[in-house]
Amino acid sequence: MKQADIVLPGLYSEYESLRRFISSFAQGEGYSALFIEGLQLTLKEAFVNAIRHGNKEQSDLTVSIRLLAEEGVLLASVKDCGKGFNPDELPNPVNLQNLFKLSGRGIYIIRSIAEIISLENDLDGSTLTLRYIPC
Repeated sequence: MKQADIVLPGLYSEYESLRRFISSFAQGEGYSALFIEGLQLTLKEAFVNAIRHGNKEQSDLTVSIRLLAEEGVLLASVKDCGKGFNPDELPNPVNLQNLFKLSGRGIYIIRSIAEIISLENDLDGSTLTLRYIPC
């Protein structure tokens, strides 16, 4: 079992630090380049959503990311300071009325690559946990 954590300021410009963190962890685990690309994409979407929707773009709030590799599974959690949401209540971005909207595809993209295994809320914020089967 290998675990790594990073806490970042809630700024979009911090994604480069997150990208390096993900890359270092994933390469250390020996994941394929294709898997790492999907991991980067989904965690970027989750990070942006945490900043935009969870932290309401308040730069003094943080986003915490944890990666946990164990027995052929990778768990990734993204925690913001928000109240959370129900991913099943989001509009479907591939419905005709949503096709040309400029946002609203993050969870759809995440679900196409990873399994959302939980979305927990407590007094400190909301944590989205994703499950991957690395290759």
